[in-house]
Amino acid sequence: MRGQSLVPFDVRDALAVALRLAFGCPRQEDGRADWSLVFDAASRELLAPLAWHRSRLFIRRHADTALAAAWRRVAVAAHIRGGHQLELARDATTALDAVGVDAVVLKGLPLGHRLYGDPFVRCMSDIDLFVPAAQRARAAATLRLLGWRSVDGAAPWHETWSSTACGSEYHLEVHSLLVSDHLAHLRAPAPLSAREDIAGVELPVHAGDFVVPYLAAHLATHQLPPLLWLVDFATLWATLSDAARGRALDAARAAGLGRYTVWAAERGMLVERVASGDWAALGALGIDACGRRDTHSIWRHVALAASNLDRARLLGAFVVPHRVRGNVRALALYTVARLRSRLGSLGGASRAYATPSNARSQADASTDDWRPWTLERDDMVSLTRDVVGAGGGLHVRAPGGSMLPTIPRGALVRIGPVPSGGVRTGDVVLALTGDGEPVLHRAIAVRADSILMRGDASINVDPAVPLDRLIGVATHVRMNGENRPLGRRPLRSLTVSALKVRRRLARMVRRDR
Repeated sequence: MRGQSLVPFDVRDALAVALRLAFGCPRQEDGRADWSLVFDAASRELLAPLAWHRSRLFIRRHADTALAAAWRRVAVAAHIRGGHQLELARDATTALDAVGVDAVVLKGLPLGHRLYGDPFVRCMSDIDLFVPAAQRARAAATLRLLGWRSVDGAAPWHETWSSTACGSEYHLEVHSLLVSDHLAHLRAPAPLSAREDIAGVELPVHAGDFVVPYLAAHLATHQLPPLLWLVDFATLWATLSDAARGRALDAARAAGLGRYTVWAAERGMLVERVASGDWAALGALGIDACGRRDTHSIWRHVALAASNLDRARLLGAFVVPHRVRGNVRALALYTVARLRSRLGSLGGASRAYATPSNARSQADASTDDWRPWTLERDDMVSLTRDVVGAGGGLHVRAPGGSMLPTIPRGALVRIGPVPSGGVRTGDVVLALTGDGEPVLHRAIAVRADSILMRGDASINVDPAVPLDRLIGVATHVRMNGENRPLGRRPLRSLTVSALKVRRRLARMVRRDR
């Protein structure tokens, strides 16, 4: 691709082609790309539906039939899921308005409509709503009446709700700040709202000069944000007049987000430069021949903060989040369940991709050759929901040995969507526990509203997990270079069986005492 096509096609080429497809400006020489790598890169960076929307004729012309069909399926899945999200957003905002709650829809569907003329071309794992803090109790009662369940967080901070619709799980996030909780010290204003027609549905959407600073802060808060979000920001920034940009920067500086907005604009320009063939911009984005790397988001916040006082406040909120302050038990649980994982990722994050030596057609979901990335827990869960929710699949690494011998320690496990018929007994499921930690265990009983799970190497049954906390179903485990399908029965191992016997005996001895 580069130069005279004498240099092997690698991740850098794949991402450049994926970005050009997403911007709708593919080049003739892109037709000779390794399309398996391009599809892999576009899927990982959540660009696949947008690339299909803008460049589907080019993809159909140059990609093989099976791969083009797989690309179309991902785009169709995103469209269908977006349609369901639109209905849920309509029902929620209508019900909230009826009880006097001033809800505003953020990002998501309205952003896709504004930037691309189609609200369904962006991979979205959830619906984001802003609700004033004083109205959160009323909003919570209304959402419960609509069938939503609170699964993480609490007012006045970020709170995640879940609901089942059309056989799939959907999530709604309620915010009372336009910045993340650890930036609560900033002077972010409440969002301006405008009624807008989104695919025939009128919604109260975020409008005004603060949309740009809000998106910049959101982009900076996430570790290794998908390139889609950079394309979003670049597209938005390009549509603004000089006067509008000036007003956005003034609003950002007033809220302490001036540096954030300049940083986001610079990152947006980098993806545009990559799409135009500037290989130096790839390095600036942390992309090399093997994958993509990023620093931990906390260091980005430290660099972008407006003052030393702001830096001290955000570091304090990072170590002791606002939502657990004043609650010793909550602080202890957070420290045990979260602090270790956060400190372990302070060095940064990385994302690896398929390489030419192992790339395969992504049309066959049982043989796709995706590799894991290193992310914070929240970002991993969010990105997994995005990809799986759009009908795709991805591999995650199993860190422990609770699923031995079926899943070895450190093995790559493919996570796919929950089947339309729901989870069945024996399925290996990725779900969130009561404290918000992801767990990969086997379903041993499926109830009307929850499932019971247990690791194959465990004797203890996990606490019941509500169905709305399911993320996906494990379909394959990667071993010795091959993808082995996961059956509904645990593999047998004398070592594991002996270990379980010893554990049962130890439990009996403790009871006798």
